[in-house]
Amino acid sequence: MMFLKKILAKFKSIKNIEIYVALVLALVVILIVFVGAGTKNKSQSSANDTYISQMEHKICSVIENIAGCGKASVAISYSSNEEYVYAYETVTTTSNGVTKQTSSIVSVKGEPLVVKTLPPTILGVVVVAEGADNPVVKLKIVEVVVTLLNVQQKDVQVFTYKS
Repeated sequence: MMFLKKILAKFKSIKNIEIYVALVLALVVILIVFVGAGTKNKSQSSANDTYISQMEHKICSVIENIAGCGKASVAISYSSNEEYVYAYETVTTTSNGVTKQTSSIVSVKGEPLVVKTLPPTILGVVVVAEGADNPVVKLKIVEVVVTLLNVQQKDVQVFTYKS
């Protein structure tokens, strides 16, 4: 008990202790905000990486089953942002013969209501495959990627696997 009284006496003797306490509290709040934001971004990035990795594996397994094609590797470049589709509420009001419509995002507990989350946008695809030196096989590989990922043909590059 005496120990606590000594510490309390030391704190009382410090001039402008309120400023020091406020600075320490502000620092703690800033750390909590940035650490929390970093965790959220890491989990979102991890989910995106998992989705892209699954798509790469799926495309690779399809390409390896094409006649004339052997071992294959696929790399997908993507934007790191997911897109969110929010729920909207439209209110129609009529006043003095004039009808007015206003739309607003529906929120639940202060957060906007997400109806659907769209995966990250695919920017480009690179495929390296055995047999890709054959123009027919190369065209089939491009068609598979375009069909499965709904990307444009110009966004797909196919190269021959090194011997």
